[in-house]
Amino acid sequence: MPSFSAIARHWLLATGMVVSLLSMLPGCGGEESPPDATPAPGPGASVADVDIPDGQPQPSPPPRPWIEPLESAVDHLDHARLDEADKQLQAAETLLADAGDGDDTDADTGRLESLKKQLASAREAEVDRLAEEKSRKRAERLTEAKELQESGKLDEATAALDSVLSMAPTAQQRETVRELKDAIETHRAARRRLGSWMKMLASKQRSEVRAAQNQLRRDPDTAIPLLLEAVRSQDRPLLVRNTLEMLRRLRRPDVAVPAMIGVLSRVDQQASWPDAVREISQLKVPGAGPLLLPLLLKSDSAAQKTAVLAALAKVPDPPADTLTALLRLLHADGSELEPALRAAFTAMSRHGQDDLVALRGLPAGIDDATADLLAKLPERLTQVAARKGDEHAAAAAAARMLAVLVGVSEPAVLQGVKVASAVGQLEDSSASAVIDGKWDAEDLKTGWRHSLAKPGTIILDLGSEKTVAAVRVWNYNGGGQRDRGWKEVEVFVSNSRTDLTPEASGIIPRAPGANDTPDFSIQLPVDQVRGRYVILKAKSLWAPSNFAGLSEVQVIGY
Repeated sequence: MPSFSAIARHWLLATGMVVSLLSMLPGCGGEESPPDATPAPGPGASVADVDIPDGQPQPSPPPRPWIEPLESAVDHLDHARLDEADKQLQAAETLLADAGDGDDTDADTGRLESLKKQLASAREAEVDRLAEEKSRKRAERLTEAKELQESGKLDEATAALDSVLSMAPTAQQRETVRELKDAIETHRAARRRLGSWMKMLASKQRSEVRAAQNQLRRDPDTAIPLLLEAVRSQDRPLLVRNTLEMLRRLRRPDVAVPAMIGVLSRVDQQASWPDAVREISQLKVPGAGPLLLPLLLKSDSAAQKTAVLAALAKVPDPPADTLTALLRLLHADGSELEPALRAAFTAMSRHGQDDLVALRGLPAGIDDATADLLAKLPERLTQVAARKGDEHAAAAAAARMLAVLVGVSEPAVLQGVKVASAVGQLEDSSASAVIDGKWDAEDLKTGWRHSLAKPGTIILDLGSEKTVAAVRVWNYNGGGQRDRGWKEVEVFVSNSRTDLTPEASGIIPRAPGANDTPDFSIQLPVDQVRGRYVILKAKSLWAPSNFAGLSEVQVIGY
C-alpha cells in the first residue's frame, strides 16, 4: 500500500497540472493569482512543505512501532504478569534499537528503562513473597505436626514433618522437625509400654482409675504424651475427666494448665467443660488467668462463656483488666451474669479494685464509655442483689458479694449461730459461752476454757450456707489471766466440718483481764467465702499454762 507521503505528492502534481491547463483558457488566467489562492508546490516539494489551509484536518505522523509493546508491558506489570511484561519490553527494546538514536526515540528509551526497573523490582518482590509464603507454610505444617502428635495421630504428624523437610527449611526448623520426630517415637514407645494403663484410666471403677494413675505417675515424662492425647477425646468424657485429674496430680502446671484451657476452648468437648473448670479451680497455681480472659473475649457461645467465667472466678491470677473486660456482661441479664459477677469479685479482690471512684488498681487509660459503666456499677449491683426468687438467687448472692466489696452494702452479725463442737472443753466454761453476747466480764461462765491436751478448736454452725465476710474474736478475759488467751488463729469456712485451707489468719490481742473495758476484739476479714461451718483453730498461745480459751466470737456476713 502506498505511503501517505507518496499519495500527497501525486495529489499535488495533479493539482498543478489542472491549474496550468485552466490558466491557458481565455478569461481564466492572468498575471496574478487570487489573494487567497494556495500556490502550487514546486518540483520536488514534500507534504511537509505544503501549508494546509485552516480548518482542514492535519495529517498524523505514522505510529512508532515500539509504542504498542510498551503499552502492553505496562498492562502486564499492573496485573503482575511479569513474564509477559518481560517479553513485551524485549520487543520494544529491539524496535528502538533498529530505529537508531534520535530526538523522537529519546523519551521512549527513557520510558523503556523505567519499565525495566519496575520489572526488576516486581521480580524481587515476587521472590520475597514466595519465600515468605513458603516460610509461612513451613511454620503452619510444623504447628500442625505438633498438634497431630499431641492428639495421637502419629502417622499424619510424620507426613506433615516430611513435607516441611521438602520445602527447604531453615536450620532451626530442621532441629524442630528432629525434636518432633523424636517425640513421636517416644509417643509410640509409650503406647506400647503404658497402653494397658491408659485403658484402665477410662474405667468406671475408681479403684482401677487409681491404680492406673499410680502407675502412670511413676513415669510422667513417658505418660504425658498419652495424657495429652487422651484429654482431647470428644466422645469419652469419663476418660477426659480422669485424665484431667491425672494431669493435676502430676504437679506439672506447665503441662496441665494449657491442657485444661484447651478443653474449654474446644466446642466439641462441651461435655467435659465442668470437669475442666473443677480441675482448674483445684490447681491453686498461677497460669490460667491470662489464658482464660482472651478465650472469654473471643467466644461467641453463651455456654462456653459461662464455663470460662466459672474458671476465671477460681484462679489465683485473674488479669488486672478483668473487671473492665466484664463490664458489659455485668450490665446485661443472662446465664453469664452470675459467673461474671463472681469472676469480677475475684479479680477486684486480688488487685484491690474496690474503689470505683478513684479507680484504684484498674488499668490506666480507661475510655469514657468504660468509665460510665463503672460509675453505674454500684446501682446495678444494688438492683441485682435485691432480686427475689429461686431463679435469681445465685446472681443476687454474687451481686451482694460485689456490693459489699465496693462498699455499697454492709454485712451484719449473723444470727442463730450455734456451737457445733469444741475440743477440750472444761466443765465450768462451756464453748457455747462464745456466742452469748458477753465479752467484757471476768465471770468464767461468760467465756470458754479448754485444756491444752490438743490445739484449741471450735466449730460454729451457721444453720445453712451463708457468705462469711469477717470473724470478730475477743480473747479470754479472766481476772488476772490476760495471757491465757489465744495468740495466733486460723479461720476456715466450708460446708463440712473439715478444716482444709484457712481463709484468714491473724494475731488476737490480749484481753485486759478486767470488767467493763473498752472493746478489745479483732476483726479478721474473710474473702466472702460461702459455707455453713466456721472453724477457728489456735496455732499458738500467749502464755501456755494449764488452760486457754476465748471470750466471744461473732460471724459477720449475710
